[in-house]
Amino acid sequence: MLAVLLEFNVKHGAEEEFIVYWKKTTQIIYEKFGSLGSKLHRSDNDTFIAYAQWPSADIYQTEQDWSAEESDVREKMRATLVDGRPTVLHKLTLLSDLTKSETFVP
Repeated sequence: MLAVLLEFNVKHGAEEEFIVYWKKTTQIIYEKFGSLGSKLHRSDNDTFIAYAQWPSADIYQTEQDWSAEESDVREKMRATLVDGRPTVLHKLTLLSDLTKSETFVP
């Protein structure tokens, strides 16, 4: 499994619009390009960080053929960004996963 950490520097005042189009873009990537989805976080320095998962580096690196409608959604998300694109912070190969969806109850 591959995890990709992305940083989004969103224009002031465009945060809500960014989230709407980030969700739509992420859904397209999940449905059409084989990702395992993503989680979006707001960092303590007011940027947004996404943690996206892929079954493999090969699937992540496969060329993606975006339709005009899908490209429009992605471009609307990018238009909310200061630099027009996210920054890839890290590509991480999973070695072990001990996360849980609930807290421990003895």
